Amino acid sequence: MYYKIITSLLFFFTTLQVGAQQYKSVLPYRVVGGKMIVEMIMNGTVRSFIFDTGGRTALTGEICEELGLSVVDSLMVTDVNSKKAAYPLVTIESLMTSDRKVNFKNVSAMKLPKPTPFECFNTDGLIGSDLLVQTIVEIDGKAKTITLTSAEKPSSVSLRKMLPFKKSGMPIIVLQAGVGNNIVALFDTGCPGFFSLKNSDYENLRGTGAFRVLSEGYREGAIGVAGMAEANISHRVCFPVLSVGGTKFQNVTSETATPPFTLLGVKLLDYGKVTLDYPRARFYFEAKENENDIASKRYNVALRVHNGELMISAVWGEMKGVVEVGDKITHINGKPVGIYDFCDSIINGIPELQAKKKTKLTVRAKQGEKVIVYQKE
Repeated sequence: MYYKIITSLLFFFTTLQVGAQQYKSVLPYRVVGGKMIVEMIMNGTVRSFIFDTGGRTALTGEICEELGLSVVDSLMVTDVNSKKAAYPLVTIESLMTSDRKVNFKNVSAMKLPKPTPFECFNTDGLIGSDLLVQTIVEIDGKAKTITLTSAEKPSSVSLRKMLPFKKSGMPIIVLQAGVGNNIVALFDTGCPGFFSLKNSDYENLRGTGAFRVLSEGYREGAIGVAGMAEANISHRVCFPVLSVGGTKFQNVTSETATPPFTLLGVKLLDYGKVTLDYPRARFYFEAKENENDIASKRYNVALRVHNGELMISAVWGEMKGVVEVGDKITHINGKPVGIYDFCDSIINGIPELQAKKKTKLTVRAKQGEKVIVYQKE
């Protein structure tokens, strides 16, 4: 499940109050199901939030009702499927870092519909880029820390490691695909992978030699604030070289999707430290290595849990026409499947599918029962 809120309207009511002109706050984070989770003190109580540089600050409908937060305005947002919808806004009186060194006052936050989309992560909302526009944010994937620093001086990181934001307020930068091919991408810590290619960028780059097509697939749409998109054709591609500033990534595999931007995801932090100087609209990447080969293989079908059952959510390559999206899995290696918990499958995966290179799946298809080999290609 990939739930995403993206909006271009960022500057609202938030003010920043700290005990001195200069400040520094270090927030530990943990990774749950590919999401960065941080603790913040909201109106005097410690709460958990997803830290999402690609999104906007938001609260679940449940926590809004629990705290009695009144709707003060509304906002038009664009979700991961590029669908637009208006959502109510509430105001958080105080949103403080867990070390109490930084206090954001009168924070504007979107009120999300019930039931909460964040149930699997046990969080009460999102911390988005709109909250951070007055700060310098350093994200250290090795130490699992987010450091917020006052921005009276620019970052000390070398400008040779810097890419300018294409749009003030959000870390949208330009990547290089091979030689002479630019891709505008949003650095999005809410994206659990390394790289996700927008459909229109796929079309613009097709035929340039920027990537090669590995296979064509058919898959469910992502879950956004406006609901789940219809299943559609997707392409699995490999970029021989994708450059983030002076750092080269070789053999970058991606699947095309429908977000408003191509996404550079949270797995970038596996390869170095990111600093976002929001006031100066600068993105810095301090790589561990200047060149990184991240070649990987992906499964020929994708699976997800729906109402306790295991079902096919995407088919790729030679599996197209053999099984379809929505077909149910009845047996794994000849043994009947159990009843699965949706959240547990997101956080921990399906136990029977782990630590095996090839797995036989019995599928209840429209044309009858079929046995397929679930494997990477």
